[in-house]
Amino acid sequence: MSHNPRRRRYHDPAIDELIKAIDLAESTNSAPEVIKGLKYALELVQLRDDFTKSSTSAESEACKNILEETLKHDWAAVHAEGKTTWRLSPGMMSGSVEGQFLKSFVSAQKAKRILDVGMFTGYSALSMAEALPADGEVVTIDQDDYLKTLVEDSFLKKSPHGYKIKIIIGKAPEVIQQLSDKGEKFDIIFLDADKSEYILYLKYVFEKNLLAPGGSVLVDNAYRHGDGYRPDVGETPTKIFAQAVSSDSSLHSVLLPIRDGILLIRRKSDVEGTVP
Repeated sequence: MSHNPRRRRYHDPAIDELIKAIDLAESTNSAPEVIKGLKYALELVQLRDDFTKSSTSAESEACKNILEETLKHDWAAVHAEGKTTWRLSPGMMSGSVEGQFLKSFVSAQKAKRILDVGMFTGYSALSMAEALPADGEVVTIDQDDYLKTLVEDSFLKKSPHGYKIKIIIGKAPEVIQQLSDKGEKFDIIFLDADKSEYILYLKYVFEKNLLAPGGSVLVDNAYRHGDGYRPDVGETPTKIFAQAVSSDSSLHSVLLPIRDGILLIRRKSDVEGTVP
């Protein structure tokens, strides 16, 4: 193995529990075969992650640059200086596998206009922009001017697709309402922002037709580190949102186990086939 799998960042709480079980087994001098079995199980997790990444097309140099620079950025210092609303972290990026999924999905959908709610350093926005035609557009939302300047000056200028991305600074609910009031339509809407606001977003996406006919909604962090299904947590925004989607008979959804989960939502009328 390339490095200690316990140092990796996992989104599945079951893996955290497995690591705890290994530590407990070692500290209580459990049978060697038990410890060996637990460690092998954890090794398989890492090997599966490695296999997933090696089986996925490589990201562009421009996206790789965003990833590397985001990892190096001193987000704690930036927040302490009052430049960001929240203390941000590299773990908020979509990552290479999810980025390539988004790129492929945009291509398969033949999308021209995309709404990206929650820009951060622009990794997902650029991944999707790379699959758009020359006249396509990604409208991406975030609330900090600091991020807009960083993304435009340090990242988008290094990609030939950067011009396709339009950044809007503001609170997501307000910006989404404004876009809806203007009659804007998007082929794909990618939600990766404040989970407690997702129910509100749905109102504009479907009831006010912000989503174009035949369009798709992709919701990131659909598992939310287990918040959607863990029995030891109460009602969470993730659970409430999932229940709202599943109880809406007009919607068709499928949860894809990519990274921290991506929930794909479409109008049922766009999914159901016809018969003679």
